[in-house]
Amino acid sequence: MPKPDFSMPVVELAQMLARKAEAVCRYYLPAGRREGRYWLVGDVHNTPGRSLFVRLSGGDTGKGAAGHWQEHVAAKVMLRICGWALCRRRSTASTQHNVRTWRGVW
Repeated sequence: MPKPDFSMPVVELAQMLARKAEAVCRYYLPAGRREGRYWLVGDVHNTPGRSLFVRLSGGDTGKGAAGHWQEHVAAKVMLRICGWALCRRRSTASTQHNVRTWRGVW
């Protein structure tokens, strides 16, 4: 089995995840659901609810970019879905490996 390539810069990984925001949400936050341009779920621990929303479409950067998320309970804006993985105490390398091996990304 070939060794995984972890050479992709984090910024590129974040942009790739943002372009596939809905697929990432369906995989990591299956208790949620799509509502318009957003994925709604209870929190980053995938509990049912509507406190966390992820923007599914938008530009690559800026306030309305795809992949940005906000948890109303914490009232804190995160930059990308990659931030979700990091808050689950996964290292950047672990997150990159997880994304690369996830069947729906490539």
